[in-house]
Amino acid sequence: MDRLAILQSAQAQARKFTNEGLLITPYLAPELARQCQAMGFPFLDAAGNAFLRAEGLYVLVAGQKPDKAMRRIEKPMRAFDRAGLRVVFALLAAPDLLQAPYRDLAKAAGVALGTVGWILTDLREHGFLVDIVGERRWIDFQRVIQAWTTNYPLRLRERLHVRRFAAKEDTWWVTANPEAFGGYWGGEVAAAKLRGDLIPKTVTIYLPEDRKDFLAKHRLRADPQGPIEVLDIFWNFPTAPEIPEGIAPPLLVYTDLLTIGDPRTLEEARRIHDHYLA
Repeated sequence: MDRLAILQSAQAQARKFTNEGLLITPYLAPELARQCQAMGFPFLDAAGNAFLRAEGLYVLVAGQKPDKAMRRIEKPMRAFDRAGLRVVFALLAAPDLLQAPYRDLAKAAGVALGTVGWILTDLREHGFLVDIVGERRWIDFQRVIQAWTTNYPLRLRERLHVRRFAAKEDTWWVTANPEAFGGYWGGEVAAAKLRGDLIPKTVTIYLPEDRKDFLAKHRLRADPQGPIEVLDIFWNFPTAPEIPEGIAPPLLVYTDLLTIGDPRTLEEARRIHDHYLA
């Protein structure tokens, strides 16, 4: 836990199950402890820092440093680093790839062939994947989804050349078709097109590296505070047949909604999960 974005992601995950949740972590730096207090996110760490509140109870301890004896060297988990997230996404979003040859999986995930074997081994060693009678199987599918949705915003999303834009009209997206440019809707617009229950306040689009034609056609102008977010596509496989054309895989839509963190989008994320990922 070393960045605010990690805290926000953890809090979003916790709120799917409880009103507040409780973060337990080996160590939380003083600044992040203050952030937890501001967010109303209770926590405990092994160094003795804490923020707890309940009826008749308020505890805030910050600044305690971890003892050297508490520190332990852990083997880094490659399955949820930048390349691993691409591979795991392909395995989750396109289930047929779970049994695919390494070469096909590498192409679908956009990674080097040698990376695939390392990632699959890592998933096995950490209890996510098992081989039974020559077939790869998830041990706990929901646990893999949770690990992916927690790590994607922190380790991969920020590397997708994220840029923000604004449009002259808020409803410009209604007639736009990113699929004509090789792109996909994510986030709130994808959720609106999948279920029709959400009125989007933000727009998330995944496009190929060359975005200029799409941006020009829809007269989108660069704006660091704009509600339109454009990112690179990071997968190379078709969306499931039951998903409308031009919509990103539901796992990514679900994660986008969690990342936004608005109560509206968290509720819609739960519905997307229950319908497509349960």
